[in-house]
Amino acid sequence: MENSKRPFFVGVRGMPESKRVVIVGSGFAGFFAAVEFGKLAHLVPGLEVTLVDKNNYHMFMPLLYHVGTGGIEAGNICFPIRATLNNGGTSPPVMFREAEVTGIDTENKKVVCDRTELEYEYLIFALGSTTNFYGIPGLEDNGVPLKTIEDGIAMHNRILESFEAALLEEDEQKRREMLTFVVVGGGATGVELSTTMALFVFRTLNRDFPPLVRLARVLLIEATGSLLHGMRLEVGRLALKQARKLGVEVRLNCLVSKATPDGIETKDGESIPSRNVTWVGGIKPLPIADDLHAERAKDGRIVVSDSLEVPNRPGLYVAGDSAYCLRHDTRSPYPPTAQSAKRMGKTCALNIVRSMNNLPPLPFRYKYKGDLVFLGRNYAVGEFMGRVVSGLPAFYMYQGYHLVSIAGFKNRLVTLLDWAYDYFYRRSTVKL
Repeated sequence: MENSKRPFFVGVRGMPESKRVVIVGSGFAGFFAAVEFGKLAHLVPGLEVTLVDKNNYHMFMPLLYHVGTGGIEAGNICFPIRATLNNGGTSPPVMFREAEVTGIDTENKKVVCDRTELEYEYLIFALGSTTNFYGIPGLEDNGVPLKTIEDGIAMHNRILESFEAALLEEDEQKRREMLTFVVVGGGATGVELSTTMALFVFRTLNRDFPPLVRLARVLLIEATGSLLHGMRLEVGRLALKQARKLGVEVRLNCLVSKATPDGIETKDGESIPSRNVTWVGGIKPLPIADDLHAERAKDGRIVVSDSLEVPNRPGLYVAGDSAYCLRHDTRSPYPPTAQSAKRMGKTCALNIVRSMNNLPPLPFRYKYKGDLVFLGRNYAVGEFMGRVVSGLPAFYMYQGYHLVSIAGFKNRLVTLLDWAYDYFYRRSTVKL
């Protein structure tokens, strides 16, 4: 059960003088924290919450790979933040300020931005994560990440440009290098990206570039012995079978040791020529997280209590990808997923309002319901309520869940139309 559904206010016993909250980051944690504050604002007269982000939209990250492979228009997964807030977020109780956070002064309780400074009594750090290249030589310069809407658009353009350039290239070996698309990382993002990339390359672009598709390759490289590590082995086996059915060349137990403009090299000495390497092999907190001067876990995430507050740092909360919070039952950390981030944001808002009312915090509790991974037309695979699901039923569950989860009716409608167009006709081949 989500914490926001619990009864939590039994009388108000006086409030502290300051009621100023700053949320940095408009990802799932920050966005839903702001929405939750809007619902609870009537319990704290004079509440001032400011959500700050360099972008004026909330992006539905789980569908970003569809942007990169022509399945969804970029604007359809971006929802304007001001459309969610009263008075457009220009005045209390919940406000939005478009600015880039450049530093956090925890001693003086200030958030430093490129355009302004924001004072706070309570801070929710929800800036998400950045790509972790693990210090592999050449990877940061030659391995393209998939973290922003700009990354998705650039990937889509790069695929199309590769085919256009290959059409003008007379050397067949160079053509093959241009048309070899490598995805490194066999988690949910890597599996979904590589399979939809295969659909885009082998089906959609086969109509536009029939002489070239026979030279194209899509490779998925994973360092461990199975795909979708963290899910049941059966889920990984089903994903492997379906990915290969769609034409993806899957390499398991394959470690990347080096990346160059001409491709990648593996630990066992193999060289894979490619001009298109996408790295989705890991994440880490943004460098600005160092400003919090908080304890870090081995994976770099910030250690928080079960109420999502940083120990010995009253008023400092961390939610989303940057938070290292242990489950009460297994003592393993909650995964950095959209599901967890959304509920963490709500819990942070709830506990701050409780603190303002001099009430004790509630622990973060979230029961894992499962994950679904898209693997092409009429097929998805994953776990739901403790059971492995696959095929057409999982495909409908995937689409239904994501449509409901996207913010805004218009975004849901146009995403549905994009999917229908892709299903019955083809993916977009417009280079932006």
